[in-house]
Amino acid sequence: MKAYKCFGVALVIVVMASIVMGCACLDERAKVGSALQGLVDQQVKEQDILGMAMAVRLADGTVIGKASGYSDPSGEKAWSVDTVSAIGSVTKTFTAVVVMQLVEEGQLSLDDTIDTWFPEQPNGEKITVRMLLSHTSGIANYISAQNVMEGKWTSEWTPVDLVAEGNKLDPVGEPGSSESHYSNTNYILLGLIIENITGNSWAQEVESRIIEPLDLKDTTSISTEGVWGGIMVPGYAKTPDGYISSLELPWYPHPSVVWAAGEVVSTVSDLMTFAGALFDGKLVSRETLAVMAQPSGTDVDSRMLWGLGGGTPEGVGPGAFGMGGDIPGYHAFFMGFLDNQIVVAAACNTAGGDVITPSMSALQYVSQ
Repeated sequence: MKAYKCFGVALVIVVMASIVMGCACLDERAKVGSALQGLVDQQVKEQDILGMAMAVRLADGTVIGKASGYSDPSGEKAWSVDTVSAIGSVTKTFTAVVVMQLVEEGQLSLDDTIDTWFPEQPNGEKITVRMLLSHTSGIANYISAQNVMEGKWTSEWTPVDLVAEGNKLDPVGEPGSSESHYSNTNYILLGLIIENITGNSWAQEVESRIIEPLDLKDTTSISTEGVWGGIMVPGYAKTPDGYISSLELPWYPHPSVVWAAGEVVSTVSDLMTFAGALFDGKLVSRETLAVMAQPSGTDVDSRMLWGLGGGTPEGVGPGAFGMGGDIPGYHAFFMGFLDNQIVVAAACNTAGGDVITPSMSALQYVSQ
């Protein structure tokens, strides 16, 4: 469930690099659309995955979305920008937006220590809201790629019990260190802080502050009735005997296990609307977004430069901000820039699929 499993800094634009720009706007958009289609077609083939969808927003605000392949092994359901899929840890940016809105409203400070809400939390008097957002709290991750298949996660969990699981593990760093240690536990605590301040559930706050204002018709939580095994496509893993669906995996975690750290499901179309609104200052002010995009710590494993609710890969440079999500069978990603309109969003539902490297290629292409 770790967000950025890798970043292809060496960006290879195979199909896209062959397109020559410099035509009238309509021709440029058509060529970008053709290049984007070629890119996702190529990625589905070369990665040997079921399918992928990707959308880009150009410098003039035009959004172009393309998809390739299928959302199921039978080849009966084509992937599209409107395919409902789990976006995993991209949920963390939704949670971070709610937190930053509360900061803008004066209901919360980034420098508040969390012992205010959790007096029994180890190091609570040293850990701030900012540290939770940037993974610099030193709190251990209760669930990871190493223990995700443990049978205990199949039952329903409360957020408080998830935090307790994290606290059973030794701290992974000193609070406020320049080293980030990615931890879902941080965002479970942030969800509880949101509930404590507002008196509403985390899901209600995400709904009223983000989903409803942006009219994200296909964005909700995995735990919503009719989503799991319903409107959301299953995730798939390829085995020697063929594909196996997430619905068939006996160890697959209960939706409550990821909650404010990874429970949102969406579409590439809705994800682009969300990301576009974030960069346009419609969810938080541009000044607040600049604070979110400012690196607070470097991830010891992925070398991500973590800000608040997202981050920037090493080598990309200042002004970029994004978030990736990986849960078993699903991958999602968005990234944009603070100083222009350009944004990318992508998703797929095959385990091991890489939506980040091609997204970064698309960003580089449209930035030219």
